[in-house]
Amino acid sequence: MIAPELRGPVLDIGCGEGRLAAVLSGDVRWVGVDSSPAQLAANPFESLVLGDMRALPFGDETFAEVAHLWCLYHLDDPVPAIREAKRVLRRGGRYYASCSARSNDPEIMPEGYPPSSFDAEEAASIVGSVFEDAEPEHWDDQFFALRSREEVRAYCRANYIPAERADEADIPLWLTKRGVLIRATRRANRGAGPRPS
Repeated sequence: MIAPELRGPVLDIGCGEGRLAAVLSGDVRWVGVDSSPAQLAANPFESLVLGDMRALPFGDETFAEVAHLWCLYHLDDPVPAIREAKRVLRRGGRYYASCSARSNDPEIMPEGYPPSSFDAEEAASIVGSVFEDAEPEHWDDQFFALRSREEVRAYCRANYIPAERADEADIPLWLTKRGVLIRATRRANRGAGPRPS
């Protein structure tokens, strides 16, 4: 959803194995940060940094775009990480965050997922506490199917869904994916106020 908008340099916070880098145009400068050595070891891209998203090892206003894709729910309080993202974002730069909704995967989780510290129901207000213009774009559709019993089992394991649900699911299993992408811009003006006369 965001790859066509990115011109770089872009900071991909919680980059994992490089899913965003894999879909970027070859001329976009990308830097990935993750706190997991295992994730970084599995990431085939260059410009990787081991670091904490709440204390980024970059100077102020370094990046044109900053992304928190599928990672803020790992924190008890995502606001300090969002503030850090804003700090390293250039004025006029774009910020992106994404997450799932509690009602994601209703075909296999009809009772819904428990609330997290950053999910689609609260994401816009959380980002809005740091950025003045947080704009949510929600999705709610069946984007892909799990075509084998083993794919369903792997999905259940990865998402902490009870294992017996994989054996009860119809194959192919079309999952309804629900979530949100938040876009925000760091204001270009410094907010100095009116000049004295």
